[in-house]
Amino acid sequence: MEVDNDALQATYKKLADLLGDDLMMKFYQEFRGTQLSLPMKLYDREGAAKAVRRHYPEMTVKELADTYGYTQRWVKQELKQAKTDQ
Repeated sequence: MEVDNDALQATYKKLADLLGDDLMMKFYQEFRGTQLSLPMKLYDREGAAKAVRRHYPEMTVKELADTYGYTQRWVKQELKQAKTDQ
């Protein structure tokens, strides 16, 4: 089925613009009618903490903070906690 972008709801039009018609339709079929609230952070704390421990010292504290969306202070705390856990 071809999508008539001019007739789309604004939300679906934006998704079509961002993702393309095919992915927008998959999203529509999966989530239509569902009210979504998306987290501000892409990575959850546990996953980010494991990644920080795994990628340090190849990456700097600043790089880790920027990559995982947490503060440098949080990254330092996780690294300190990792040392005490050993």
